[in-house]
Amino acid sequence: MIIRSSHGGLTGLRNLRLIFFAGLLVSMFVLTVKLLQPVSIQLMFDGQRIELTQQPAFYALSDVVLAAASAFTAGVCAVCLALGVGEASEDVSALNVKVDLSKALDGVEDEAEKAVLSLVVESDGSAFQSDLVERSGFSKGKVSLILDRLEARGIIQRKRSGMTNLVTIIRSH
Repeated sequence: MIIRSSHGGLTGLRNLRLIFFAGLLVSMFVLTVKLLQPVSIQLMFDGQRIELTQQPAFYALSDVVLAAASAFTAGVCAVCLALGVGEASEDVSALNVKVDLSKALDGVEDEAEKAVLSLVVESDGSAFQSDLVERSGFSKGKVSLILDRLEARGIIQRKRSGMTNLVTIIRSH
């Protein structure tokens, strides 16, 4: 699963993992506090009220609901972290080859190619093809043809990601 960031890169992935981790911590804290906090119970005998405290075996309905919700949230967050939700897949990670992005535009003569490639450079070396269409102002077909030419020359690589392609610079000139 890849989350798009505002500039088309993969920075949103770190934020998603942080959210899962924070959700796990908060849920576990709430669950622990609710399970360890004694509940006071009030009993009525012939109009007199007797209050008992420190009864950890008794829980009010609101405590049970809160504990169940916290346990569920903690479980979901733990499973998402264990399964790697919010991490780039191995295929996408393999595309993130370290290249000198400042030299990526060297040797590219066509102005349209330069424009699209510079958008990828601005996105730290990887961007979604649909974002390139939006940001460049070119049609889908034109961006696809430009990327075909850049890919044929070994400058970029496209990897399918959901309904779009992840475009990554793999070689600088």
